[in-house]
Amino acid sequence: MYIIYNLLLVLIFIIYSPILIYKELTNTNKKNTKELFGFYANKIKSLATNNKVIWIHAVSVGETVAASPVVKELKKELPEYKLIFSTTTYTGQNMAHKIIEDADAIVYFPFDLPFAVNKALNIINPDLIMIIETELWPNFIKIANKRGHKIIYANGRISDSSYKKYNYLGSIMPDMLNNIDCLAMQSEQDKNRVIELGANEKKVFNLGNTKFDQNYSLISENKKEKYRKLFKINKDNLVFVAGSTHPDEEKHLIQIYQELKKEFPNLYFIVAPRDIERAAEINEIFKTNNIDAVKKTELKNNNSKKIEALILNTIGELAQIYSIADLVFVGGSMMGKGGHNVLEPAAQGKLVFFGPDMSNFKDSRDLLIKNDAGIQVNTWQSLKKELNYYLNNKNNLKNRGEKARKVILNNRGASKRILNHTLKIIKQKSCQHQD
Repeated sequence: MYIIYNLLLVLIFIIYSPILIYKELTNTNKKNTKELFGFYANKIKSLATNNKVIWIHAVSVGETVAASPVVKELKKELPEYKLIFSTTTYTGQNMAHKIIEDADAIVYFPFDLPFAVNKALNIINPDLIMIIETELWPNFIKIANKRGHKIIYANGRISDSSYKKYNYLGSIMPDMLNNIDCLAMQSEQDKNRVIELGANEKKVFNLGNTKFDQNYSLISENKKEKYRKLFKINKDNLVFVAGSTHPDEEKHLIQIYQELKKEFPNLYFIVAPRDIERAAEINEIFKTNNIDAVKKTELKNNNSKKIEALILNTIGELAQIYSIADLVFVGGSMMGKGGHNVLEPAAQGKLVFFGPDMSNFKDSRDLLIKNDAGIQVNTWQSLKKELNYYLNNKNNLKNRGEKARKVILNNRGASKRILNHTLKIIKQKSCQHQD
């Protein structure tokens, strides 16, 4: 199966090569191409050659955010180790530079081609590799294991879509999973799924979700006030934030906003698209509905005394923006995308609204609903009805928001549990369940 996998990788690489070359020639490639092939700068070589190293890898923004509390724990407990953090995407790289302050270096992860993987491992030569959430690459894991590098799969998550895809890997999947020394999963469902895919159950643990451990609450009233002032939000404004929205969701949300505004004229709307490059497209939808919206990046050039709608086209601010909201809807849940992180607004003490498809965040959804801290709707009409009700019942809205905050506080500790298992691997070379 590895032969077939590698042949497919080579084929994909051949197809992708002209695009990569074009981006290089036109200076439009946002990634460091050399690092994608395992060629890292001399400062990385020097850092890795002279020190013990832990390599933490996260694919993109969400995984980077989830990794942040774990990185802090590693740095605090293992100061003698250098931490090299990698991402796959450009947006993940940007986020890492913003929030992974304890990393000694931030790089791109290599293509999963054997020569690129070997080159990268030769240079970084980690004592331990920590893979965050969903980044399972067969060649990387197999080669790293063969070379003697210890591997922990941390905050592991197997979504519905990932579960289906991994089944296509056939015999590669159990082989890959058994090349990992410890699998620290987010939930009991993730634990069971990874065992079903072939992992040795002695190596699999349900340690919880590190997203509960993020410093969500460290948003001062002073910072909230700065956001309100920047966004020109008045004291009498009610704020509706729609986070991580996808195509087709915005047009419905804008219609709901307009209908709610008839009863609540001081309603202020913030849309944060999952893909910030869609900001111009969303702005056109606002214009079609005769609403003057402003992009966050253009606020400094905006001379309007009053703003009624804002497009958040920056990375890494949404979790903080939730803190100034009265109403929160989390996107990707109405259009079959599996939903997004509902814990971020919950941590800010907000009752969270979301659609019928939360397949990628089932445990978070169930936890919020169970604790009366989340509301799931099936249609846009029912969403409007729920939002309208809570705008008219602010005490109820506040009480349920406080319940959401308690959910976060009561489920912290995953990062420390992952740290403890990491220490077992480093010191005892194993973290398996004892018979």
